[in-house]
Amino acid sequence: MSSSDFKLSASLEEHEDDVRGVAFPRPKLVVSASRDTTVREWKLLEPEPPRYDCSITSHGSAFVNAVAFCPPIKGYPDGLIISGGKDTIIEVREPGREPDKDAEALLLGHAHNVCALDVSQNGTYVVSGSWDSSARVWTVGKWECDALLEGHQGSVWAVLAFDKDTIIT
Repeated sequence: MSSSDFKLSASLEEHEDDVRGVAFPRPKLVVSASRDTTVREWKLLEPEPPRYDCSITSHGSAFVNAVAFCPPIKGYPDGLIISGGKDTIIEVREPGREPDKDAEALLLGHAHNVCALDVSQNGTYVVSGSWDSSARVWTVGKWECDALLEGHQGSVWAVLAFDKDTIIT
């Protein structure tokens, strides 16, 4: 594979600062998080040339550094957008929900910037990583921290919900 095999297919230009996270949960939806304090949904309107409709899903008070998407599960047929950032709050929202409406959940527990998020393939748990040198595991729907993963020597910059029994940080 060479670099000529790749090309820019679309440029999504609504954020007012750099984009820190992107999720591509389905062919007609992109979700992005930015240091402009917003999380945006990009819905594909036309495939050729690609044209997207952008809406703000969340507007916080500080940088948003990470975004993940929970697949559709019982109780959440459209899935969930999960975002976190400098304010230490992990926000859980249903896609399409207006930013002035209450979030589905606010996950509290990290002491510093949330910089990494992932969701298990079956949508049962969320993993978060933070500058506070910890990772946390949250059960979807219960919205409480079920496991605190300590012992890291520095910030937890990446997390991976590898399978139903394995988390990699």
